[in-house]
Amino acid sequence: MNPRRPAGQAGQPGLSPPLAAALAEAERGQALLAAGDAKAAALAFAAARQHDPESADLAFNQALALLRAGHPAAASAGFDEAADLGDESADLFCNRGLARLDLAQAEQAAADFRQALAIDPQHPEALNNLGVIAFQAGDLSQAASLFRAATAARAGYQDAWFNLRDSCQLLGLSAEAAAADLTLRRLAGGADKD
Repeated sequence: MNPRRPAGQAGQPGLSPPLAAALAEAERGQALLAAGDAKAAALAFAAARQHDPESADLAFNQALALLRAGHPAAASAGFDEAADLGDESADLFCNRGLARLDLAQAEQAAADFRQALAIDPQHPEALNNLGVIAFQAGDLSQAASLFRAATAARAGYQDAWFNLRDSCQLLGLSAEAAAADLTLRRLAGGADKD
């Protein structure tokens, strides 16, 4: 999931100096995150939030950068803050669920993934991650069903195809496992690399 762009652009005429500064830092944070420097991106989004502390998008972006930088506790708190500022998106709940999974809070993570699906029933990451929780709990049939739904929601979602293949193998569904493996190989050859 990608960071969000706050409304406006840093060089846009008529912006107040604090908003222009917030947008400039946000653009820097997005560029850093796209370049793979999540730690520096988190710092840039934190600087942007100094100028616009009420922005749910900036809170979300900072939390996303913290999650990618390997700080799940800070990310979870950041997603909570974005929610408090009005963000009720499926992406928020899905990413907070990922942070909670990293914190070994599977029940809370599952609740977040279900909330994401209540908002967007076809959210591929939420479907896949809820499938991972079912897989880890030993409910392979439920896991496979969720992985199927994730691949239907986004045909090029490699993680979901990988998980579907593995769950089908364990369920003894050889033909479906082979079909998932074939799709995975095609995707690895250069198609959609989600």
